[in-house]
Amino acid sequence: MLRILILAAFAAMPSLALAQSQTGPEPVAARCLLGSKTFSPGATIRAGATVETCNPDGTWAATEKPAAGCFFADSFYSVGATSSVSGNKTMTATCKPDGTWSTASAPAAG
Repeated sequence: MLRILILAAFAAMPSLALAQSQTGPEPVAARCLLGSKTFSPGATIRAGATVETCNPDGTWAATEKPAAGCFFADSFYSVGATSSVSGNKTMTATCKPDGTWSTASAPAAG
């Protein structure tokens, strides 16, 4: 009798497994490309003459929002970041909220 119960239990298992629902992988949000960098939807980056925002479908569109940073030479810099001006030890560049760079004399080494 015990054997019959065990066999019945094994026979019922495959049908229980078929009743489980199968879900697909979670949808992946599109990413926007700029140079070799990818940005998440909602990112605001100056690209050309205007600040652009990354749309959920992976495209860029002009926006009035401030830029999240500056993009230069395939690198991303946060607003307020400073960098030496290439080839000029006496100048520094600062990333502004509109995504452009301003230059100023470098602080004296001391």
